[in-house]
Amino acid sequence: MLPEFPVSARRRKVGLIFGALVSCGFATYAVLTGPAPRAGPFVALACVVIGNAAVLFVGWPGTDGFLIRIRGERPVLRAVARLMPRAAGRRWLAEAESVLFEMPPGRRGRALRSYLCSAPRLAGMMWARRLRRRTGRRA
Repeated sequence: MLPEFPVSARRRKVGLIFGALVSCGFATYAVLTGPAPRAGPFVALACVVIGNAAVLFVGWPGTDGFLIRIRGERPVLRAVARLMPRAAGRRWLAEAESVLFEMPPGRRGRALRSYLCSAPRLAGMMWARRLRRRTGRRA
């Protein structure tokens, strides 16, 4: 994929952030001005926020990676590993650090992004597995 020009990338970022803020603002206004607070509107608001985060993540221009430049690989990986169950997070962190250590510096950024992109889905699967074990259900 070819990189975008800086001006069009900046416009795209502004549009994505503005759209997410407007969407969250409308959803928050609807929850606050609606009838007595119930769980339904808050769940809907949470879904809107999560959906906006997903749109920002997918639509963000690839010229500069994530929303912020990743300076230290280790703190970011540690933070992501804490989203997982303790033992599984430690194993994932050890494996990720091992792979990144062995990789040439030029390819490390792409591998780090790959690990970070797959981490939320992996964390969800690990928590589901742990919950299934606790409830004693077999799939």
